[in-house]
Amino acid sequence: MDKLVLFDIDKTLLVGSTFHYAALTEALSQVYGIKNPSSIPNMQGMTDLKIICTTLALEKLDLDTIKSGLDECMDLMYLNFKVALQNKDLIVLDGVRLLLENLQRLEIPMGLVTGNMEAIAWLKLEKVGLKKYFQFGGFGDRVMKRSSLVKDAIAESEKNLGKINYENIFLIGDTSRDILGGQKVGVKTIGVATGDFSNHELILAGADFILDDLKDTKTVLDIILN
Repeated sequence: MDKLVLFDIDKTLLVGSTFHYAALTEALSQVYGIKNPSSIPNMQGMTDLKIICTTLALEKLDLDTIKSGLDECMDLMYLNFKVALQNKDLIVLDGVRLLLENLQRLEIPMGLVTGNMEAIAWLKLEKVGLKKYFQFGGFGDRVMKRSSLVKDAIAESEKNLGKINYENIFLIGDTSRDILGGQKVGVKTIGVATGDFSNHELILAGADFILDDLKDTKTVLDIILN
């Protein structure tokens, strides 16, 4: 395996899943009895697990209580999201389909590095017809840190595809946490300003490459191939 490309999902591949957080808060109410929890500032790029634990900590729940309900909470969060998704539209960002098609044609494996819990991540991609491009990833129901997501995705890829030089792994994401997570692991990072972070903020985070979006397939492929 010569190259590996890892993608964030929300605001990198697609938009429109604002109800994801509503599914989370509904699950908090169902399991822990927490209604209208305090909102965490700057949640972009955080894992679902970290958002749940941080929110509950802000509500003064002790660690044992938090842990005791985590599995049920995430199960209900998935069900809440699945029900809501039936009546919602997700939108694939411009350029994404063509880029994924080209990477697949070039036989470059692709994985996910997402704060979404795994079951929700696959639901989103299935809804918009992108699931076929991905077989593995690092997911936000398992770890708290963004860098751990990257490590998980690489470990999953190596199970089936063999070892790879980290210099040939490219992480594409729209938040500073995406970039910092990739940096900590030692992979190349491509920041795309398709979310809430500007080019300047992604530069400050230390992205190796900065793009306004993924519309210019040739430019993205040049970065990855060269």
